[in-house]
Amino acid sequence: MKPLSAILALGLTGVACSLTVEPPPPSTDPVVTSTMPTTTTEAPLPTSSAGEQIPGMSLWALVEGNDLDADRINLVLAPWGWDNHSDFLHFVSGVMSWSGDAYLIDETGWPTESSTAAFGAWLGLFAIEPWRSSRDKFNVWYTDVEPETPVAWLNEGDDPFQLTDEAVVTVALDAHVFNPDLTSVSGLDVFFAGPGPPERPLTDDPFSNSVVVIDSSYPAEGAVHIPHELGHALFNLADEYVGEELGFDGRLDLSSWPTCAEDLEEANVWWGDLTGDVDDMVDIWADEMADAGFPLQDLNAWEEDVAVGAIDGGCYAVPGSVRATRDSLMNRNIPVFGSINRRWAEQILDLWEGQPR
Repeated sequence: MKPLSAILALGLTGVACSLTVEPPPPSTDPVVTSTMPTTTTEAPLPTSSAGEQIPGMSLWALVEGNDLDADRINLVLAPWGWDNHSDFLHFVSGVMSWSGDAYLIDETGWPTESSTAAFGAWLGLFAIEPWRSSRDKFNVWYTDVEPETPVAWLNEGDDPFQLTDEAVVTVALDAHVFNPDLTSVSGLDVFFAGPGPPERPLTDDPFSNSVVVIDSSYPAEGAVHIPHELGHALFNLADEYVGEELGFDGRLDLSSWPTCAEDLEEANVWWGDLTGDVDDMVDIWADEMADAGFPLQDLNAWEEDVAVGAIDGGCYAVPGSVRATRDSLMNRNIPVFGSINRRWAEQILDLWEGQPR
């Protein structure tokens, strides 16, 4: 997946500022441990109703108002390679943007609540539509149980929790010690597929699990992959940058719903009704960055990049293929799905009733 530095090179003054400072090296290398205890943890828990443990399970509420009886999606955040569980909890709490606000980033790439220590800002998962408007459709949990390897829980059914409608994200710190070639990745066992309207399965868990790779030298680089990987794991969205990075690989049958069409005819059927539409998340992005003190530069250019059209080369550089937008969350990790991806994601989330907190 595209690193944050690749996004910042595009002119995001707020976060770019954070990456112009070379972070100091970590004082010690992280210690990779075996599977952590499955009973309790001595790490400090969040305050108020967050921090409540599911009885008999090593799962704690990361946010307020989780309810297993509610018709919600269960998102579980799991550590791998974190020597200090409190650091893991601090990181995932900071980069979720549960409040809907941009999170601040200090000079070492860690989330911070101090505006004076901030060198940049970014939008976490629940600051981005459609998650932003769907918080009541999610329970968010964390665990102290660590998989044997970063990818041990990649496929649905491999993790030990097995909650209803569950997606597990393993946040793997310095996973290069396990495999130097490992990048953030999601499993392939996602139920939803177009072009017909999505239907909720009666029995099977519809989601996949993910691994998000974090580098201790600058953790903010990896944090942007959490929403991207959940775009795969929850909504079965395609990577839109493959053709731009790797070029045409000779395969001709690589259209992928809902934004990667094999030709203009298919594109017109899939998204012709939204041609020219601009996802209003781009304006929310600009507002949140400004509120955080790191204004987004050249908003008009970003609006053009997420306007629905027909971008030559599609997602896989197949001759004649097109994709819906020049850029998106599924391309260079900007916090904007684009109208076509967002419509599909909203249709899937509409299958859950949720419950007000």
